[in-house]
Amino acid sequence: MIEYRQYQQDIVNRALYKNSLIVIPTSLGKTIVALLVCLDILLNWKKSKILILAPTRPLVFQHFELFKMNTLLSGQCVALTGKIAPEIRKTIWKSSSIRVYFATPELVKNDIQDSILKKDEFYLIVFDEAQRAVKDYSYTSISKQFYKNSDHDKLPLVIGLSASPGAKEEKIKEICSNLFIEQIIAKSERDDDVLPYVFETHVEHCSIEMNDYHKDLSALLNSMIYDNINWLINNRFIKKKKVESVYRKDLLSLGDYIKSNLDPKNMNFFLLTALKFQSLSLILLYCRDLVESQGSFTLKKFLDNAKENSESKTYQELFLDSRIKEIIKILKDHDNEPPPKLEKVLSVVSQFLDSRGDIKTAKDSLRDTDNVTTKQSDSDYEDKQIPTNYQKKILIFSQYRDTLEEITTFLNDNGISCKGFYGQSNKNGQKGLTQDKQLSILGDFRLGKFPVLVATSVAEEGLNIPNVDLVLFYEPVPSEIRFIQRKGRTGRFSNGKVIILISEDSIDTKYLEISKRRVNRMKSSLQNTNFTLEKYGKRAFENPDKMLESELFFLYEKSKKCSEFVKEDNYNESTNPILDSISSNSNKKIKGLMKRLSYRHRSSNDSELSASFTRKNLEDLYEISLNLDRKKIVERVQRQIHDLLGKAGKNGLEVSYLNEVVGLDQEIIRKAIENLTKMKRTVWVNKNTIALIESVKFLPGHKYSISIEKIVMGKAIVIVNEKWYASLKHQDYFGPRALLKKGNTFNIIGEMYRSAGILHLIVKKII
Repeated sequence: MIEYRQYQQDIVNRALYKNSLIVIPTSLGKTIVALLVCLDILLNWKKSKILILAPTRPLVFQHFELFKMNTLLSGQCVALTGKIAPEIRKTIWKSSSIRVYFATPELVKNDIQDSILKKDEFYLIVFDEAQRAVKDYSYTSISKQFYKNSDHDKLPLVIGLSASPGAKEEKIKEICSNLFIEQIIAKSERDDDVLPYVFETHVEHCSIEMNDYHKDLSALLNSMIYDNINWLINNRFIKKKKVESVYRKDLLSLGDYIKSNLDPKNMNFFLLTALKFQSLSLILLYCRDLVESQGSFTLKKFLDNAKENSESKTYQELFLDSRIKEIIKILKDHDNEPPPKLEKVLSVVSQFLDSRGDIKTAKDSLRDTDNVTTKQSDSDYEDKQIPTNYQKKILIFSQYRDTLEEITTFLNDNGISCKGFYGQSNKNGQKGLTQDKQLSILGDFRLGKFPVLVATSVAEEGLNIPNVDLVLFYEPVPSEIRFIQRKGRTGRFSNGKVIILISEDSIDTKYLEISKRRVNRMKSSLQNTNFTLEKYGKRAFENPDKMLESELFFLYEKSKKCSEFVKEDNYNESTNPILDSISSNSNKKIKGLMKRLSYRHRSSNDSELSASFTRKNLEDLYEISLNLDRKKIVERVQRQIHDLLGKAGKNGLEVSYLNEVVGLDQEIIRKAIENLTKMKRTVWVNKNTIALIESVKFLPGHKYSISIEKIVMGKAIVIVNEKWYASLKHQDYFGPRALLKKGNTFNIIGEMYRSAGILHLIVKKII
């Protein structure tokens, strides 16, 4: 049985049945509100389906587990990920026995476009972290797909959940418009019905003065910034008269203006010079902010990386300045000296951990469940063992992964056990954390195996981070959304504390003021919205088709059996073990699937409704997954071979070498080569050697040096010969995909053309 609060029930009553944006501060249980709405729909309309969306896979599974643990409907839930092949997802979407779907928005968007999802069956859609529903984010596309050109009697109810939708009224209005919201339900910590559940969070601002060598670095960078921006002012590229009044946004606007006026056929060297000074100004502003806000170690890493990128003329120009050489010397002389902020982190953490938590605080830590518990007496907690080595928990937020590494190393070297928590993407040669590793770190932190977690922005949004006693901002953030999310990680089940480190006379002070102003503006915007929300015709919830008592009793018995099954067999998946393991990416998982086909089945006297899928269905899915698994492997090997051949050039590679490097079954490699040949991407140099067709034949065009500036959906933005910005569409690129990574620079044979006023590039051959 779910334990909920009166204000949550009041919100549910208002949200049934009107499209609602529900804004509740972090830790006050907005997910419980969504859960209660879901249960009302599921129990009163027994043929209804529900779609619950969250921006990341860990968040999707967090909702999934929450639902399974706190309802009797776990056998009717499924979490869909990209690892489940589309053909199998199609079967799952059509299943009448599955009623609650958990997924990321990109997957759902693709499945709607591919027409493998039947929209009419869904009575409710929940958009978690609804503040993302702006511009071209997938939430916007999904809601429009459901609401545009559809029968009004079959449109679903919409619930948007957010702790911080934004400060500007225009953004809140955009979110409401994109999600077809009809009302905003906002709660604050000061509301009378919420106040009894709110613990006090004390926010402390800690000013830190830079030491002498950091001041010297800042002064040198400021002098370089002044020279570059002053040139732009004197030559009337910027209308402002004082360098101090020129901000990053002014320089970005200037860059857009210069690039739009550059003509590759008639080069204006005055504009190119201006672009150089604009680029240098941005780089130097970034360097100054690194020194003042993060510490000298981040500047050193940045300059080291810039030196490696020696082909960039902008960086070459940067290193010609004698002041940069002086900066490098200062950094080298003080290489082993920690910056003042890092020393302050150690001081704050050490002092905080020295004060031991009392027995009540330790008990509170055992209730770490994001405000979701089953009804249970306090005596139940008395029996739980409280760790004798209990330590308070501290969460440190850092903007940059480089800073995170420095903090964790510094604390560990000084005897304070801590771990870093960051995203899954690879950055600057550092591998990201896999989802399993992320969950493992959070689990160890929750159990108190180490007292300090250092995290980037990935820990700000939605993830079930355990309640912490202290949140430490290494730097302020200018976003009201991120400020609220960081702050909300403490003060959940006991009084909390937030400390924000601020370097004096730096970007930190500006960001702090911005975040304060925006938080106040957001509260005001939510309370005093002066725009009218539209009303939408949608599914009428007037004639319920309730689940019968016998059906509810069956669910109860089924849930009880599953619990016993898990207990007896130490099996941690209560239902649908096959569905959770079907993957098109891993042979290991496919083999595991075959073993699970023989998992202990439910008793024969269970009704047909008891099984989400029949054994025949599961065996069919297994056969499909085997074929898809092989197809996916062949496609992956095709890409790998294509990349290898692109690097090998016109001489190509022997098939025996490819067999050795790829290291898979030779039949798969043979099939991949056969596919590439059919696609006219490869040619046989001799009977044993193949090469890319564009490597061996003459192709008309010009030689260019290109640098990948940005990767976006379906194209890349590239800099050609360090002069022109061009768009590189996927259909205009005939080279290895592995080269298309931000920051990569290489030579090509190609051609440029203009379309709709935009410069485009065709890459015919990689040199």
